[in-house]
Parts: sequence; structure tokens; C-alpha cells
Amino acid sequence: MRRTAVLLVLFGLVFSTSVSAQPAVSLRGNVGAAFFQSPEGLETVLNSGVDLGVEAGVEVYNGLEVVLQGSYDRFTLNSDNVALLDENLSVGTSVDGGALNVLNGTVGLRYTLKNQSNAHPYVSGGIGLFRTKLAEARVPQSENVLPERSTRNRGFHVAVGSNFRVDETYGVFFEPRYVVINTGDSDLETRTSTRYVTVRLGMDVQF
Repeated sequence: MRRTAVLLVLFGLVFSTSVSAQPAVSLRGNVGAAFFQSPEGLETVLNSGVDLGVEAGVEVYNGLEVVLQGSYDRFTLNSDNVALLDENLSVGTSVDGGALNVLNGTVGLRYTLKNQSNAHPYVSGGIGLFRTKLAEARVPQSENVLPERSTRNRGFHVAVGSNFRVDETYGVFFEPRYVVINTGDSDLETRTSTRYVTVRLGMDVQF
């Protein structure tokens, strides 16, 4: 009987140790605003946009996570600015379509500074593939058409943010992020990289 009790205690200790040794996993989802910066031609004719994203992170050291993430950014066309830049269009001409869509997947690192408060600042960065698609733009009752163009390139992002813990499981985070896409040799014929900033607000779930 005593031997059985000792075995049960030892089994409990081993089991609890193995559970505590498992890495922490986090899942994130966010919405946000996106602000286009470059190249200059597109920056002039695009409105500010929206950002949607999902992330999964695995903690490999105290506060350091390996993160896989995917996001979708969309910038709509500003018809008034298109008319100002194109001498063939009159001011006030409506333009259908022409949105810039960016879909990406990256892998990176995030380091969170843990402290006694509920607010935990962090820095992160990642590299990956970006699919950029400039949708077809058409002027109603006209033959003027800007054809659809797309490209796939490498890029990266860097970010700072803060995670506000609601409890041990849930948190809310705020994150400005800077995105750079190498489009120098792309079909979009831009000589400078595509760059924009997103401001993200989302939910963090810890497992």
C-alpha cells in the first residue's frame, strides 16, 4: 500500500513537470488601419486601407516566441487623385476598381518583456512572401482601362506593441507595424520598395 502511494506521488511529480515543460502557445487575431507610403505614384492615388491578420506563436525561451503569421491589407483607389494625375480624365470622373491588395505569410520572432503589471511591451519582426495585386480600374462609359497587375516578392516587417492581459488566458494588444516589400524587379514596374504602416488592435489567447 505504501509502495503504491509512493509510486502515485512520483508519477504525479513527473507528470506535472512534463506539463510545465511544454512550451506556451499563443493565437492572435487582429483588425486595423493601413497607411500607404511608397512608391510615390501609388501613394498619391490610394486611400488609407484596412488590415486583417492571424498569428500563432510558440515560446522557445522566457518571453521569446517563434511566430507564424498571415495578413491581408487592402487600399482602395482615390478617384479624384487619379483624375488629377491623368490628363485624359476630367476632375470628378468616377473610377471603378483599382484597389491594391496585399496578401502575405511570414515567419519571425517576437520578444515580450514580462513584468508585474498587466501591460507587457514587445518587439517583433519577420520575413516572408508577399503577393501584391493591383486590381483592374475602369472608367464607366469610357474605353480607359488600367489593367490588373500582380507580383510575388519577398519582404519583411518590424513592429513594436504592448499586450494588455485581461487574465491568464486572454489579452488585448496594440501594435504599429512597418512593412517593406521588395518590388524593384516586379511587374508593377516600381523602382522603389512598396512600404506602408499598419496600426493593429487585436485579441491574444494563451494556451
